[in-house]
Amino acid sequence: MGRRQGGTEGSVREDPKDSGSWRARLPARLDPSRKAIPGSFSSATEARRNLNEAIADIDRGRAVKPTPQRRQPTRRLAQVITEYTADRANDGLDPIAVNTIRDYHELLKNVIGKGPDNLGLRPVTDIDSPLLNAWLRDLHRLGHSHARVTKAYALVRAALAWEVRQGRLAFNPAREVRRISTKSGRGRRATVDPVLLPSWKELALLAAHPQRQEDRLLILLMAWAGLRWSEAVGLSVTDVWPTRQRVSVRRVFTWSMNDGAWIVEEVKGGNADIVPLPTPLWSALIDLAESRIVVDRLGGDLLFTPTRFGHGRKPTMTIDHTNWTQRVWRPARKAAGLNGDPNAPTLDPRRRPIKIKDLRAYAASVVVDSGGTPYEAAALLRHADVQTTNRYYARAQTEKSQDPARAALRVNHDLTLAERIDALWAAWSLAYPDETRHLFE
Repeated sequence: MGRRQGGTEGSVREDPKDSGSWRARLPARLDPSRKAIPGSFSSATEARRNLNEAIADIDRGRAVKPTPQRRQPTRRLAQVITEYTADRANDGLDPIAVNTIRDYHELLKNVIGKGPDNLGLRPVTDIDSPLLNAWLRDLHRLGHSHARVTKAYALVRAALAWEVRQGRLAFNPAREVRRISTKSGRGRRATVDPVLLPSWKELALLAAHPQRQEDRLLILLMAWAGLRWSEAVGLSVTDVWPTRQRVSVRRVFTWSMNDGAWIVEEVKGGNADIVPLPTPLWSALIDLAESRIVVDRLGGDLLFTPTRFGHGRKPTMTIDHTNWTQRVWRPARKAAGLNGDPNAPTLDPRRRPIKIKDLRAYAASVVVDSGGTPYEAAALLRHADVQTTNRYYARAQTEKSQDPARAALRVNHDLTLAERIDALWAAWSLAYPDETRHLFE
């Protein structure tokens, strides 16, 4: 660039040097960015004359003073994910659940924003597909499970896509990352969380062991209706239908860290529905509902009430999962012989103790045993598609070979689903009268 030429204000320079072309720039008082005025000139005198005219026009109000361009702050991935999460949480039409928000924050803290190469500190403009591929390999090397890596990557991809939609990023580099499926990967995913289907006798022992009738009813409800834990303990007394053997599954209670309070949300996936119940179980739940005194406060209409109150920052609204597991579930599964056998074959789900969630597998088996289709099982479990039911719960049907009483059952296929479930309950209670006789006492 040529040497600056003198003048009252601003500057005139040959640009490029020795080119014979001159450019003029406004003074800092008028343009902090010091941009050149439009055009190039054949001499310094011509450039100065045009510059002085431009200065005079601005000073007299005949031209607009240039607006200084502020440098945009660097947007890092952690900031983008945080803003994306907040935007999804405040969506007026389809906000994400509190548990999902908590999962996003946990993934950002312990997966995305952790490790020697903290992806959360990277400027989003520096992130490309080779970097994401290397990051995914590092996550596996650091010992994160396949499911955790998949969730973290899905969050990164969704946040970058949101940044593109906001007009702050030209394209989403995560779209160019392709995960290759391998035999070993599919094998790990198929065996990472095997489903244990309890036999008829094992379920009878599980349900009969707790001393409190309310605890027995909770086990039976999850096993025969396929309710998730949060759905079962969040039931209202009005969710049990007074004239028909049905229960409405429509809400869960969730602790919000942001609000420091319990809130009511829709069930997982928003799949609220009506679920049929065996008549004896329905009658017992009606009696339990009638015994409750409804109080005008949040959670004052709960069907299953807590036996203890929380302390500290998270008071108990529904039955505390940890307390109930220690007090009821672990003794019950020990009594049923379902504490796991480390000597069992590698792919045998009975190598590990039965989980509360496995009772949903029993609910699916109830439908199939009674002559129902996988689609009816998916409807009972309120899955978004039948593939989820087949992948996790229908696989448990191989356990029927260990249960002769159930394997020999045949139910009239002309019956409705509710009638078939009633018939199955009757067959179950007759097969194990000693274990089921005192369930509702």
